[in-house]
Amino acid sequence: MTPRLPLIALGLAALLAMPTAAALDDLATARTDRDVARVEAAADPAPLAVAAAAFPADDAGDAARRLATRIRSDAARGGVLIENLAADPAAPAPLAMLTLRASGSEKAVVAFADALERGGPPVRMAAWRLTSAPGGVRLDARLVAPWRG
Repeated sequence: MTPRLPLIALGLAALLAMPTAAALDDLATARTDRDVARVEAAADPAPLAVAAAAFPADDAGDAARRLATRIRSDAARGGVLIENLAADPAAPAPLAMLTLRASGSEKAVVAFADALERGGPPVRMAAWRLTSAPGGVRLDARLVAPWRG
């Protein structure tokens, strides 16, 4: 009975070798595809926005003020409290960048964030975090919007 055990183990190993080789081949293919996608994404960055989507402003300060006004009105309309809203002075010329901290009920904050992204002019969240807060949730975000002079 003991002489059969090594033969059974060898047979089992042979049976498992084929699916293992196929899985390793699939993994190598997936890694190659991922690397190709990374190179393509780095070579041809997608445009941030089209000129028609940019909102009019006199300068970077005016663009930040107009964007802040829109954000405050959207928040007030949705019942969201703006805890902090500050302009980023290092923003490149065609972009208005603001740092936002807002809080409220989960439903109101999510609807507010959706309204920012879908409304006009478009506002994108370059980075954001939604955390639990007393009585609801808190949204910390870095907002970006294109403007034109």
